[in-house]
Amino acid sequence: MDRVYFDMGVFTFWSDESLDNKRLIAKGGVLVSDDTALKDVMDGTDPLDMDLVEMLTNLAEDGFELNICDTLSVSEIQDLLENLGIGDFFHNIVSAKSARPFANSLNKLRGKEDFSIFVGTDKTVIEACDMAQIPVVAYGEKYAEVIREAFCGARYPLEIEDQIYTTMVVHYVARRTIEKNARLLGIDGIDFAGKKFFTAKLCRYFDILGKEYNIVYLEDYHRAVEASYKGEDPVEAYYFNGFNTEKLITEVIKPFKREGKIDKVVYCLDSTNDSFVNERHYELSEDGVMILIGTMMYREPLIRYFDATVYMRVDYRESEHRASLEEAPIYGEDPVEVYKTKQIPAQKMYIQRHDPFEGRDFVIDNSNYHRPFFIV
Repeated sequence: MDRVYFDMGVFTFWSDESLDNKRLIAKGGVLVSDDTALKDVMDGTDPLDMDLVEMLTNLAEDGFELNICDTLSVSEIQDLLENLGIGDFFHNIVSAKSARPFANSLNKLRGKEDFSIFVGTDKTVIEACDMAQIPVVAYGEKYAEVIREAFCGARYPLEIEDQIYTTMVVHYVARRTIEKNARLLGIDGIDFAGKKFFTAKLCRYFDILGKEYNIVYLEDYHRAVEASYKGEDPVEAYYFNGFNTEKLITEVIKPFKREGKIDKVVYCLDSTNDSFVNERHYELSEDGVMILIGTMMYREPLIRYFDATVYMRVDYRESEHRASLEEAPIYGEDPVEVYKTKQIPAQKMYIQRHDPFEGRDFVIDNSNYHRPFFIV
């Protein structure tokens, strides 16, 4: 069962976006600066942001069990829920005055496979979530005070939904990795699929779970430009010669797999002066997971070394759009054109030859990076 916990402050808070929308509706579609349109909110006759009701409805329809977790008494919470007209959405009310009883209650409700997440800014509940290894979405009046302690934050109700769904995807990848005792986790996908952003979220979740990790970037093991363009066909040259996987396997993966741990400095190629001077330090104990991020990895010679695999799918047009937003050109004077004529054709060749969907632990559609979802 996937569960979401809210504190009551979530439902007495109006986001700036919701207030602006209320002004627009009240003033016939014209945004005004005065607060006369909000009088019913301020005097308590209309205290609930209706965008929150829509959010609760969406989550309930998608099968989430919704609960309240707050330092108010159960009777106070019940009265507030009745006044707000949203009591029917919630299954459980968890009330306590200190973090440890909260954490114990949350752990009792949660099954081993369950996903749980808390939305709010109650500092006592946030402390309890830290004890119970439950991620927090900061949302509410005290957002600025707690955002650094939270897993992520939301500024308006739709963003709460986005963060819940994103965190749930991260949760199941993290749990599967730990359950499989995976030592090498692959995060593959075409360029600009959002692999690094997703991995950052995953690592933050590993921090919550107390799981050790180290990230290795395949792009650190690129070959010299002349090797990447060797031959008449630059696409095939990039596909076959773009990365020095032999160096990565020999100096990093094999020693890590053989010894079960690693503490090693590796020098990678600096293409500006064609010398191996880029220092990379990898350090993991016997309990750590190495996360390898790259493209076109699920083929020989790398495929045999992965213990768990994720493939991130994104539409090619969306990836081109993301490439166009890069501030600094990374593929030459016209990064989008080079990406379209070299990187994308090579990645299409890879997909045709190896089907990176097949045999993966997870395939994630990340075309909308605000709302990734599992394909398989």
